[in-house]
Amino acid sequence: MTRTADVDQQAWNRYWTRWAAEYDEHQLARLALPGERETWSRTWRDALPEGTRTVLDVGTGSGNVALLLAADGYDVTGIDLAEGMLEQARAKLVGHPRPPRFLTGDAVDPPFARGSFDAVVARYLLWTLRDAPAALRRWHELLRPGGALVAVDGQWFAPEEDASATGPGPATDRQQHFAEAYDEGAVCHLDFARAGIDRICAAWEEAGFVDVRADPLPALLALDRAHGVAPGHSPQLLHRFTARRAG
Repeated sequence: MTRTADVDQQAWNRYWTRWAAEYDEHQLARLALPGERETWSRTWRDALPEGTRTVLDVGTGSGNVALLLAADGYDVTGIDLAEGMLEQARAKLVGHPRPPRFLTGDAVDPPFARGSFDAVVARYLLWTLRDAPAALRRWHELLRPGGALVAVDGQWFAPEEDASATGPGPATDRQQHFAEAYDEGAVCHLDFARAGIDRICAAWEEAGFVDVRADPLPALLALDRAHGVAPGHSPQLLHRFTARRAG
């Protein structure tokens, strides 16, 4: 049987569903620390054009970006293929003053009509796109003229690095599962897993976006150094990629 990106996507969905609660526990703990919520909120808000109302959060995961944006007054829809992540996201809707919608959906081909949104956002998603060119073209279609695409991500794997490596010491169950889900055969299907900033920006331009740029986020790096990062990670300088659909 030929191994396809769609088959690998099912394995990735199982990984993120299995570890959704642990992942979200860390995310919520970080958001509760001084400066975290305010810095992340500003990171998104400063990149969204004036007049932005409807926002699609692709690869929403456990929904924390969507919830932050909703609290800032945007009408937000979050989609993900990992049902376990969506369960974590939906559990936070009770009592939220402006709850987002959380739907099952593929970030590569979101199930919405053309021109449905003023903005598309993504955090920690670019590296795990199985067909980045198709996803970017689709996001471009979903935006209204003048709409913005904003993504925050890092360069998680060096070009020569084995993406499935677990690092020194015995691997945890989660690290072992990650190594299996994201082995070299799987990473071959991830266009941006080892891509540099210039390559990512070029792909955005090829998809039709204009005013493409990548800005470093030293404030987030400072918070990572102050508060610590998830097990198996180290603090690194994230970038905010921004662009818009012409019009």
